[in-house]
Amino acid sequence: MGDVTLRVSALCIRDGHVLLVEHKSFSAGDPFLPESYWILPGGGVERGETLEDAVRREMMEETGLSCNVGGLIFVKELLYPYPGVAGQGERHHSVSLGFHCEVTGGETITGRDPEYPDDQQMIMRVDWLAVTDLHRYDLYPPFLPDYLRKGAKEGFSGAVPEFFDSLL
Repeated sequence: MGDVTLRVSALCIRDGHVLLVEHKSFSAGDPFLPESYWILPGGGVERGETLEDAVRREMMEETGLSCNVGGLIFVKELLYPYPGVAGQGERHHSVSLGFHCEVTGGETITGRDPEYPDDQQMIMRVDWLAVTDLHRYDLYPPFLPDYLRKGAKEGFSGAVPEFFDSLL
């Protein structure tokens, strides 16, 4: 098994809408996963890069938007295949840190992942989706829809970071 990947993601809510990226499945052909799903903008932290710088870079690459990075609001571990499956995590193991962010400028675009060539891009589109309509979309990770609905009501300022394991 390779190294554990450290990832960051940006949770931005504005006027009852959340900024999400429609992304091709990281495991195409798995019958238990959709062909695409909506995720928070984010990605891997580069060596020597601060977490805040990584969030800002990923936001710009994927959405064309700049942001202020707020507090840490969740930690999500992903092992694939999932725990309980032979060879768990042999294909993928990552820890994602989610930050509450505020968009400060730019224009929303469908960005790209610089680590992939143009014909292998994983980002399909970027959009602000109404929190009340999230049930219409495949979101990943699974805890995200309820977490967003709760946070949209209660706010994320001063939130205590929550931990979500691979099955959530």
